[in-house]
Amino acid sequence: MKFQVLESGKPAESMPIRNAYLLGSDGNAMRADISFANGCVEVLKREPGSAALALQISAGDCGDLTLQTCLLPEREEHYLLMLELARHRMMLLLAKLEEWGMFDLDEDHPVTKRVEVAKKLFIEALCIAANDPAKAAKLARESLVAAIDGSEELALAHAKALLDRRHSNGLMPRNAIGCGAGLQVTQDRIRTGLNSHFDFVQLPMAWRQIAPEEGEYQWDVLDGWVEWATKQKLSIVAGPVVSFDPSVLPDWIYIWEHDYETMRDMVYEHVERVVTRYRDQITTWNVVSGLHVNSHFSLSFDQLIEMTRMSVMVVKKVAPQSKVIVEIREPFGEYYSRNNRSIPPQMYADLMIQGAIHFDAFSVKLLMGQAMPGQYTRDLMQISGLFDQFAGLGKPIRVTVGAPSETVTEMMIASPDPNHPVDPNCGHWRKPWSPTVQGHWLEAVMHIALSKPYIESVAWNEMGDHEDMELPLGGLVTESLEPKPALRRLVTFRKQMIGEKESRDTRASGATPKAPGTAS
Repeated sequence: MKFQVLESGKPAESMPIRNAYLLGSDGNAMRADISFANGCVEVLKREPGSAALALQISAGDCGDLTLQTCLLPEREEHYLLMLELARHRMMLLLAKLEEWGMFDLDEDHPVTKRVEVAKKLFIEALCIAANDPAKAAKLARESLVAAIDGSEELALAHAKALLDRRHSNGLMPRNAIGCGAGLQVTQDRIRTGLNSHFDFVQLPMAWRQIAPEEGEYQWDVLDGWVEWATKQKLSIVAGPVVSFDPSVLPDWIYIWEHDYETMRDMVYEHVERVVTRYRDQITTWNVVSGLHVNSHFSLSFDQLIEMTRMSVMVVKKVAPQSKVIVEIREPFGEYYSRNNRSIPPQMYADLMIQGAIHFDAFSVKLLMGQAMPGQYTRDLMQISGLFDQFAGLGKPIRVTVGAPSETVTEMMIASPDPNHPVDPNCGHWRKPWSPTVQGHWLEAVMHIALSKPYIESVAWNEMGDHEDMELPLGGLVTESLEPKPALRRLVTFRKQMIGEKESRDTRASGATPKAPGTAS
């Protein structure tokens, strides 16, 4: 397949190919070779059947976003890229209007106005595409921007309606808003902010920090955080306990990367030791995260499922009354187009359900704003639609989100391969990332997430900026401990939706857990 790209009425001379992949009819990423040549994006598929092209594109005032076309058949004649991107967004917008029952919006509603503008421009572009592709591409781009704008307005309008209903009916979950803690950031002001403004804290349990040497565990830092949180009666979500991301794995584990049985036994022992130590203080465990991505070990499909099942089973055996969470990372699933040993997110979730693995909730981790796999920028309608994909699984969903307060430069990105430099342009939402944009993005995503009746909590990825962050500049507080606008917006949102008094009363009624390690 070929997609013609026109600039100023002429075939484009160059175009960066960023976050480009194909989607099949099942919604999963497909393997393909995608390049730019002779004014066209050229796609060489490795699998038969219709496919949709996704790639990062400039969408005017809406930002630089990863967008997709509809499913398209193979053909000799090229497609017009802008027209196909606009076609898909129009289809998505109209489908969501019907799915959400919002066709009866007033004529003066912003969504209605943008739909009409986008529809008119798209029809004009469609009618002249064969005879005047340059003008058609210009009109299609204008239609695309109007449709993205309208779909975001629709996502927010739908979220407001559901959130108002959920709040007025008393269906807002308790302990709904949390934040992650960087274990190395122990300033009293950070801890005071976590205790004052959030219902729960997410404590990371990086294997590398807990056991930098094989068999030698260092509990002091983690013990300090657990003791502080339990003293404050602040709920703890611990983990992930098991993740194969290189940033959290100890170096010594790679000795066993080709010996699955030994690695499985070491994971079993690690989960058992961690959960046994803290089972009296921590009742919610994020036990495995991102195993489905499988980007660093050559585990088979069956081994990935077995590792997940075993990790969940160990937690249930050691702490049978605790809640167990399985975390989905890179939830848009681009990684599957590059790695045939991985499992698409939705398929992995379905396998967890069908395999009768006894966990209590899914977590969806959605980070944006860094040119790393899974962190390229999407718009609000895509985020809302992503959450809806998990609605039919019959499990509660917990969400972790994050975005930077400034553009993340190449120097801040930890590239795993020094021979392949990272392209730092991963897109942006509306305007280049800034403290103001981060605040608006946080508020919008919080509204969308907590409006969904199947989502029981939303957490910001990390409280304070520090050197070794997973998402640089993604904190709510600067390294100098100055609060960012995003923190103020989050605090205001929490007061409106949850109520400070209710959160304090809930926390004060909890029993005081034992000190860490007393049961080990």
